[in-house]
Amino acid sequence: MKKPKADLSNSFFITNDDASPQKFLFERLANKWFLMILADLFHETCRFNSLLKSHPGLSQKVLSHTLKNLEEDGLIDRKVNGNQIPVEVSYSITTFGRSLIEITSPLFEWSNQNINKLHSARKKYAKKYQL
Repeated sequence: MKKPKADLSNSFFITNDDASPQKFLFERLANKWFLMILADLFHETCRFNSLLKSHPGLSQKVLSHTLKNLEEDGLIDRKVNGNQIPVEVSYSITTFGRSLIEITSPLFEWSNQNINKLHSARKKYAKKYQL
């Protein structure tokens, strides 16, 4: 049985209005690390250095900023254990954050299924334009 096509006529309209919920979401999703960090926390609670080590190329500054945005949006919780020396800070996903991962998981699946097609298309493009 064929899956019905999604009706994007009303829900997929993005305005330039700063109050647009779609604009806000897509600005967050455009952050290279946003979903990757959230996906890490979907599987387990992590500390800062653990997240940093699992993503080569991710700087401390960018990770800190991304975690603050995720916490600000209510997608993760930050827990400080002041009884430890040094202070131990851990991050975990919230129910709200899980709901975002659950609806974006098809994007992860699509990328896994189509990575070879993407590489092939890029090679074809580079050859076509002699890059």
